[in-house]
Amino acid sequence: MKKTYLFFTVEGFFSLFYIWLVQGPIFTGLSLSFRLDEFLLSVATAIPTIMQVFQMFASFFVLKFKKRKLLVNVFNALSRYIYCLLLFFLLFDKRDPIVFLAILSISQVFAALAGSTWISWMRDLIPEEERGKAFGTRNIFLSLGNALIIYLYSFLVDNFSIGFELVLIVSAVASLFSILSMNFMPDVPVKTTGSGVPLRVVFKDRNFTRYVLFNFYWSMSVMFSSAFYHYHLIKDIGVSYTYIAYMTILNSVVAMFTYRLWGKLSDKVGHKTVAETAIFVVSSLSIAWFFMNTATYKYLMLVDSFVSALGWSALNLTLTVLPMEIAFDSDPIFFGLNAAFGSLGGILGSVLGGGVAKVLSGVHLNFYGFEVFGLQFLFVLAGLFRMSSIIWLRKVKTKKYVPVKDFVLNTFLVPLRKSLTKHLLFISHKLK
Repeated sequence: MKKTYLFFTVEGFFSLFYIWLVQGPIFTGLSLSFRLDEFLLSVATAIPTIMQVFQMFASFFVLKFKKRKLLVNVFNALSRYIYCLLLFFLLFDKRDPIVFLAILSISQVFAALAGSTWISWMRDLIPEEERGKAFGTRNIFLSLGNALIIYLYSFLVDNFSIGFELVLIVSAVASLFSILSMNFMPDVPVKTTGSGVPLRVVFKDRNFTRYVLFNFYWSMSVMFSSAFYHYHLIKDIGVSYTYIAYMTILNSVVAMFTYRLWGKLSDKVGHKTVAETAIFVVSSLSIAWFFMNTATYKYLMLVDSFVSALGWSALNLTLTVLPMEIAFDSDPIFFGLNAAFGSLGGILGSVLGGGVAKVLSGVHLNFYGFEVFGLQFLFVLAGLFRMSSIIWLRKVKTKKYVPVKDFVLNTFLVPLRKSLTKHLLFISHKLK
């Protein structure tokens, strides 16, 4: 099993080279190089979420071909090398927004098929009692990979005129190693009757349906603003890719030390408890972006890097594992349905957010020296939107759950109070 967990992590590391090209500051810069405006950028950012609807069809391929490892490799190869076709359009200066959106969309169709098949495979491969620890440990190393890759990509973009072309070449090479790494992991039989779970049966599972509705609402609230954080830094404030990379590295380093903690806590108190706590953190952080401008960005980005690492590391872990816990079967139809509703929420959120951003893009105010761009109002709305998703998550029943108030009190506040009391008693004793 140690060998399996090793290549489980190695494959994830090499996958990051592609992932950073469809999200984050490099994706934003690549989108702008293809001349996307605010609305189209919002649509482009939502495409990976929108195309998750195709996860619904992964069940058909799994039931027909049975070999999930082979399917994941084929889907990943198609996804990543189709995306690398952007290289040729950059080299020949054919920077049409429609071309960019079309290639990204096709790439993400295959990425969605790979994702649902991979989750189904991992659910059967990794024992339930080890998932928090396994994914937590994996994410520690992926955080280190994030730091290395974003620095490499930002260095190439900032220092070479063909920087985006170079990152696409690097991604193509890394994708090959990702596919080769997958071959060292064992394929396991699908733990179903073999006939597949009908969609109507999935819809009759009220608890899983509640989680699906939460995922719809959460995706909608995230995609409402996700396209514009790096856009605001690059376009409005003029922050360099290198400085953004430094903050991303800090974020990854902090996340490295928190993934294992969240993994242990999730196994102990429940993934839902940790997810609710993390949603509150990242929602509050989005509201704090109202104060992100040319005068404050250097120290606010430091705070953002640290706090977002705490919140998103918890969410990346728990929202990956929760569907595995709630579904009563390993059939990809469960994860496909969940992803499909997430994609619908993403579509709605990106359209709403893109429209609002387009209206606010021309707003630029100055209150007694405090600079405010229109997108800063969008971030406040997004934070409130995200916060309200906790209401939907609380309706979902899980095997383990500790109320967030009790979790925070017993995990953080009580130990802190004991530590302070101990130190005060020690000081008092010394004074006597």
